[in-house]
Amino acid sequence: MSFKLAVINKLSPERIEALKSAVPGAEVVAFSSMKEALPQLGDADAVAMWGFQDAEPVLAAAPHVRWVHSLSDGVEKLLTPSMMERPIILTNSHGVHDKSVSEHTMALLLSWFHRIPEAVRNQDAHQWKRPKGDILYKKKLLIVGFGGIGRAVAEKARVFGMSVGAVKRSRTDELFADEVFSTEDIMTALPAADVILAALPATPDTERFFDEKKFAAMKPGALFINVARASVVDEDALIAALRSGRLAGAALDVFSKEPLPADHPFWDMPNVIMTPHTASMTPDFWDRLLDLLRENFIAFSLGQPMLNVIDKKKGY
Repeated sequence: MSFKLAVINKLSPERIEALKSAVPGAEVVAFSSMKEALPQLGDADAVAMWGFQDAEPVLAAAPHVRWVHSLSDGVEKLLTPSMMERPIILTNSHGVHDKSVSEHTMALLLSWFHRIPEAVRNQDAHQWKRPKGDILYKKKLLIVGFGGIGRAVAEKARVFGMSVGAVKRSRTDELFADEVFSTEDIMTALPAADVILAALPATPDTERFFDEKKFAAMKPGALFINVARASVVDEDALIAALRSGRLAGAALDVFSKEPLPADHPFWDMPNVIMTPHTASMTPDFWDRLLDLLRENFIAFSLGQPMLNVIDKKKGY
């Protein structure tokens, strides 16, 4: 039996060949755009696409598809009515991004506490000024969403002597967390944290999870970091908390509109550090991503258990 895998992203001939060779007789095609892909999906058995792309047109064009893989951790745009109704296996790229995103998070943390952006601005202006920095040692980090990325950040933060709190659906022992809180207990955990990290998946339950009420509960002078999904934050509430001085700052890698509009307030806020959704973009990113896709393609072709299968009802 032959299988057809369609990847909705441009791939080099070498990478296409590597996927084909993993499953003898398979057909692997890659498309640089959704528009290019849709007319070619009628006989596809599997589709790999980004979790922020709308799956509904893909599933309408691919009546025989039995497996969809998200090239990202998030699957928010893939959980469409057709996806929920049809017996399609949905997998994601969980684990591929843990190391790079956790390092990026630590870079944001260190940059904020050691005032690196301020020093760079002074350098650009040829001004010899000494910003008043701080250290991570003994600071309290609260990680909201304790999946692979959250655990990887916690492990690194502990090396710097930070105290780590974890917020997750249910309380369980965690190797790299000093305290574990259930989601329902978050309002008791927020006031004590010096740094709050958003590492939640994007689901209906986490939509605007960080709202005005939660920002108001945070410790005055806290730092808020988001390397997860923009949808988990009410950006207007975050901007208000930053402008009021309730939060000392924010370090952000994801935004509700990308690219960020030129007139967005974040651009001109001195207490905001921004990176343009680059936390996972390392030189070996595609190698790691396609290694996972290759392993799952083999398992799919053999009818074996696959990695990172999503519970479509839960959304993760």
